[in-house]
Amino acid sequence: MNEIKTKNKSQKRLLIENIVSLSLLQWVNYLVPLLLIPFLVRSLGIEVFGLVMFAQSVSTIFIIFSDLGFSITGTRKISIHTDDKKQISEIFWDITTIKAATLILLFGVLLILIAFVPKFSKEPLLFIFSYGVTIGSTVFPSWFFQGIQKMKTITVVNATAKLIFALLVVIYVSSPEDYLLVPLFNSSGFIIAGFSGLIYATRHVTFLMPKLKNIKAQIKESAPVLLSSISITLYTSSNVLILGFLTNNTITGVYASFEKVILALKGVYSPIYQAMFPWLSMKKNINKFIRKTEIYVFIIGLIGSFFLIVFSRQILQTLFNNELIISYNKGFQLISTVLLLAGMNMLYNFLFLSAKKEYILRMKILGTTSLIGLFLSITLTASYGIYGTIIAVVSTELILLIWGYFTYKKLTL
Repeated sequence: MNEIKTKNKSQKRLLIENIVSLSLLQWVNYLVPLLLIPFLVRSLGIEVFGLVMFAQSVSTIFIIFSDLGFSITGTRKISIHTDDKKQISEIFWDITTIKAATLILLFGVLLILIAFVPKFSKEPLLFIFSYGVTIGSTVFPSWFFQGIQKMKTITVVNATAKLIFALLVVIYVSSPEDYLLVPLFNSSGFIIAGFSGLIYATRHVTFLMPKLKNIKAQIKESAPVLLSSISITLYTSSNVLILGFLTNNTITGVYASFEKVILALKGVYSPIYQAMFPWLSMKKNINKFIRKTEIYVFIIGLIGSFFLIVFSRQILQTLFNNELIISYNKGFQLISTVLLLAGMNMLYNFLFLSAKKEYILRMKILGTTSLIGLFLSITLTASYGIYGTIIAVVSTELILLIWGYFTYKKLTL
């Protein structure tokens, strides 16, 4: 009896440690860019800043493709086989090989875009330098560390590398002519952090030559999750791309400023859900846990959205001190509701369905909703500019929440 209590306490302590570590890592990923944005807006000007954010959104989309859904399937597999070193070694090298091949393929896609799409061919170095973020994010085996539930050490390395290179941006970027240094320094931080994580991960495994049969099996299992992730990207990162093509760099810069603030705050949920996922996957009372958690997520999201709406003008003034950005205050208030909607829909569509291994159902929900969101974004942005984009984003999050909630209720009857 005492052994069981000790084991439960140890599991809870490990869960809390992983939540803290993942939160720190996630907040570095979101907060560092958020803190840099006011500086970059002033140094680069809103138009050049918009161009840099456009290139960054391309890298973000590439990251989703290079992940291939392993952030969920890989994490789950590793968490199940933590006591079998041979098994986790096999999984590790299979997935690492697939990711390396995907990086080469995606770089080829980028070169094709640079060669044939004017928006890309005008600034080839900007997009090539930005691709370093894709390399670093892909190489960093966060899925593996989440699976073995050991995020503490590598989080420190990751955070330190990115903070150092963020400092370099502040030191060396002082005018619009320095814009290429932004993706260069940013990518350097991600690449160093990524390879540090990869090297550290190899200490927990032994090398096993990947087998083609296993690689095919890994890809087949993760395909539905990849499609779900692509779907998520369609209604998140694609908005900056759509604005970049349909409006101009200035409007893109304004929206990107809003999006960075919301993403930084929305990032509160992700590390908690990610840390809970491998732990919850092994539990039998998943439904009960979600039922207990949803009220807290709702209250946190409601308070956060209310605060952003009420103090929107002061927040924009403090962060950016830019009259053009502040003039779109109403748009910022509207997009602030995403903080509430996203927290709830992620609870149902990410944590619950993933822990239940309902990958196909999750793909159906995210895929269908993202197509609706993409259609709304293109049509509304073409007609109403930045406000059309924001309406499309909020509408998509609301559809996801409603669908996710009723799916959760249906599966728990």
